Amino acid sequence: MSVEKENPTCPFCDGKHVELYSSFGTAHLVRQYYCLNCKTFVKNIRWKGSFY
Repeated sequence: MSVEKENPTCPFCDGKHVELYSSFGTAHLVRQYYCLNCKTFVKNIRWKGSFY
């Protein structure tokens, strides 16, 4: 069961201008996103739906 957010927000600046950078990050269960507001890469655990 997937709990992924369609419109994730940046955990650092709460910006809504976040785009998918890579479907696979450091592990297969991690996605990488890029925040266009604060220029930060963030990781998202696919099935958990939380950033870290």
